[in-house]
Formats: sequence, C-alpha cells, structure tokens
Amino acid sequence: MSKEVKSIELDVKGIPLKSPYPEGVSVVVLYSAMTTIITAIGIFIAYFASYYTDAKVAAANSKIAIISEYDLGWLYLGLFLIRILTLPININLGKARKASKAALPDQHVYKACLKFAHHVFEYNATIQLHLIVMGAEGSKLGYVLMENEGVHGTFNRAQRALQNYHENFPGVVVQYVAASFVFPFEAFVLGYTDNVDGRMKGRLPGYFAMSTIGGMIVIIAFKALSP
Repeated sequence: MSKEVKSIELDVKGIPLKSPYPEGVSVVVLYSAMTTIITAIGIFIAYFASYYTDAKVAAANSKIAIISEYDLGWLYLGLFLIRILTLPININLGKARKASKAALPDQHVYKACLKFAHHVFEYNATIQLHLIVMGAEGSKLGYVLMENEGVHGTFNRAQRALQNYHENFPGVVVQYVAASFVFPFEAFVLGYTDNVDGRMKGRLPGYFAMSTIGGMIVIIAFKALSP
C-alpha cells in the first residue's frame, strides 16, 4: 500500500494558507505551559532518580557541601535561569512564525527579485547576456523556500537536524558537566540518551533528558543556597 501524502494548501507565493500552530491557542500560553510542564517533570524525575535514597542523599550532599563552601550555588541557579530565560525569545519566534505561516523546516523566507539587464560585449566573438537578480518586478515569482519533498527535502531536514544539534550542544555540555559533579552516573545516562535530531517526535526524549539534567541543577542550587 502506498503511503498517503498529506497535501498543504499554499498561496501564490508558496506560503501555507494555515499556520503550523494550533488555532485558538496563544503562543504565549502554549510555550509557557510546555516549558512549565517539561521543567516540572524534569525536576520530579531528577529527584526520584538521583536524590531519594539515603545513600544517594549522603553522596550528593557531600559534594553539594563543597559547592556551598565556595558559594557556587548561584552558579548553578544561573545555569538553570539561562535555560529558562530563552522562553521569551522562543515565544517571540513562535508568534512571528504563526503570523507569517512559514512552515518547518524553513528558518527564513527570501524574496525573489528579477530584473533583466543587457550587457553586450565581445569576448572571443561571443555575445553575453547577464541576468541581474534585483528589482521589485521579480516579486511576482514568489518566495524562495526550502524544498520539502523527495531526496532534496530529506537532505534539507537532515541538515536542519545537524544545525539543531550544533545549536543545543553548548548548553547541553555545560549543564551536563555541572550536574556530573554531583550526579555523575545519572547525568551520564541522560547525556547519552539526549537526542536533538528530528522534530517533535524524535526530540521528545531529548527534551525530557535535558529537563531532567536541568532538574538536577535545580536540586543542587536549592540545596547549596539553603541556610
């Protein structure tokens, strides 16, 4: 059986007629709710996976005492806040994408402009015609967007997945190293599981793994800053 391809209605310039975001839901509410839920789940998992038995508490507290002695609890709190404070930036992007209806994996929308200019000169007895990409007349061509079908669509999505990895890698490494000081094995397991490739279905394990490492950071910061 052939797989049915879901068609997307486009306007004359190639932009989808419908936004990829759900109708009737504010981007602010959607992103804030998702961030709150995933963060809460991460803290819950972090606590019960790495800080609930007497042996784990004793081992963790001995290292947290070192962090507290050097007043580094603020460093851990700052790491957590840096991650959370990307929320306003993501909301701004989400609102703009919803309004523009630009679909994934497009990260930019380019305007195609076309203007003919005849430059005639002799070069090995050949007449050359140059095409200059400029001018408002070419706006009728529509927008330049990423190919999303066939082998070129597969390539574009794979390239975007690699870029997602590069974008997330610095933050993942910093939080992983910080959490590993207190919870080395647990952070290793989550760091190994973390996956930033693909879109939502493929990224969910990565989201929860990263939020759990973030939960470890919260626990360490809270315990180190507690009197």
